[in-house]
Amino acid sequence: MLRLLRLFAVLMAGVATVAAHAVLPPPVAVVVPSLEIDAKGMPTMIPALLFRPPGGTTNAGVPLVVALHGCGGMFGARNGREPALSERFSTWTGQFLVDGYAVLWPDSFTPRGHREICTAKMGDRTITAALRRLDVLGALNFAAKLPGIDAQRIAVIGWSHGGSTTLAAINSENSQVARFRAHAESPPFFRAAVALYPGCSTPLRDGPKWRPATTSSIHIGASDDWTPAAPCVALAESMREAGQPLTVRVYPDSYHGFDAPSGRIIVRSDVPNGVNPGRGVTQGPNPAARAAATDSVRAFLREQLAPAPATATKARSEVPAPAASTAPTSN
Repeated sequence: MLRLLRLFAVLMAGVATVAAHAVLPPPVAVVVPSLEIDAKGMPTMIPALLFRPPGGTTNAGVPLVVALHGCGGMFGARNGREPALSERFSTWTGQFLVDGYAVLWPDSFTPRGHREICTAKMGDRTITAALRRLDVLGALNFAAKLPGIDAQRIAVIGWSHGGSTTLAAINSENSQVARFRAHAESPPFFRAAVALYPGCSTPLRDGPKWRPATTSSIHIGASDDWTPAAPCVALAESMREAGQPLTVRVYPDSYHGFDAPSGRIIVRSDVPNGVNPGRGVTQGPNPAARAAATDSVRAFLREQLAPAPATATKARSEVPAPAASTAPTSN
């Protein structure tokens, strides 16, 4: 009986792993011109994967999510899975597709000769959130012109370093963002933004020089010792006082990467950054927090990417998103 129970546990673990790996339709490989200009005066070309939802045709106005990978890159770490999205990102992509969104994954690392930057000290990194901001703006410009995509309904969502990049890319006070939004040929700006466990210290330190250009949401673990929750909570409080559209949700007993579909909590001694530099950082799943965050993000995107009334479409593209409640909450 004990042997059967153990076998059943192994089989169920396998089922859970299979369920966690979304069966995705084949993506289309595309190339996104970044707004970064190289020494020859040419834009940096960013390879990307484009997924379209089932039934999404070039004749339909489909909303789209620009998805931003973290410091570990966007591909699976195990041998033989390099060309495929990681388990976390394939699971999220599958959910977005089910909800009717196209998904664009720009790869900011490969064209710059990096697979990951998690193990690099902050001061040694050549790929920063500020640099990736140019990739994000380029991705928005690219995505808005895709056949069948509703340029009025594009959101951006990022994880970890991608979450920090999200916060950098939506800063209305940044000169690059301001020029992009003011340019006559630029598409409507992101309808919504989501950042999962980003670093919030920089926008918090920037004070009035950081303001979200769209309705935004942050999700972070209370126990995160890589990108701590406290600066994000303080940022949300600051934005609430300024009447800005930013909310934060803090998940108890959750570390960095709490939305992982599988695995266990580990200490990564190879990461030199975090709350305690040189002592490693903690990461791993919290199934309850993952479920709550998934539901919250889905509801947020469903509300923010809902089709605008025909009479309000033009007006909505010309004005910032309305302010939302910014009171920090926890589940």
